[in-house]
Amino acid sequence: MSPISSGCEKTLQVGVVLPWPPFVFDGEQALTGIDVEISRLVLTHAGFCSQFVSLPSSKRGLVELEKGRVDILTAASFNQQRAQYSHFSTPYRREKMRLFWYEDAKYLTHDLASLLAQQKTIAVNNGGYYGKEFEQLSKVTNNKDLLVRVPLLKHRLYMLKAKRVDFMIDDEISGLYLISQEKIPGITLHPYVIHDNPIHFMLSKKTVTMDNVRSINAAIIDMQSNIKQIIASYTY
Repeated sequence: MSPISSGCEKTLQVGVVLPWPPFVFDGEQALTGIDVEISRLVLTHAGFCSQFVSLPSSKRGLVELEKGRVDILTAASFNQQRAQYSHFSTPYRREKMRLFWYEDAKYLTHDLASLLAQQKTIAVNNGGYYGKEFEQLSKVTNNKDLLVRVPLLKHRLYMLKAKRVDFMIDDEISGLYLISQEKIPGITLHPYVIHDNPIHFMLSKKTVTMDNVRSINAAIIDMQSNIKQIIASYTY
């Protein structure tokens, strides 16, 4: 947890799931990573202090935000259910959700529905949002046992490595980064893109005002070149 800075009008509690490289790292002195650095940059520019709160899962983060026990979640995809209890900021980056697998030529042209129809098992984040297609398919009774919900990316990756599942769905940047760091050969990206969407901050309607949201949105727009530099420093 990072220390609270002095001299700010308001300190916002920012919930993050640890670890989620390269977006969130637990450093020796303070948290770091793409989303942590962008959060600090934007909130400071908007006139706020920030305190980062470690969360065990994305699902828990949504509960904490709805109850107002954290003010902000990073890396959020918009959907109507979440919008009932949170404001969404202007997007600050994009996210591609991809299928990771050990390549098998028989399934190169399959989409998500076809893979599930073939009884393929898929590790997914508990509480993650993967778009409308995934949301609809996940409600089909025959698919529920095929979607294995695991909170941490590293655990999902090692389930795939051990071939306890056939695929995992994850953010393209974080998945490729961890595969490289763990030096796991053979796992690649399936051609089918699950979801390509803008990423926002979610802000609790219980604790964050619309004036606060407008300040944060203005900071995101002002800091676009700096945000791009932060992302590039971790991915190139």
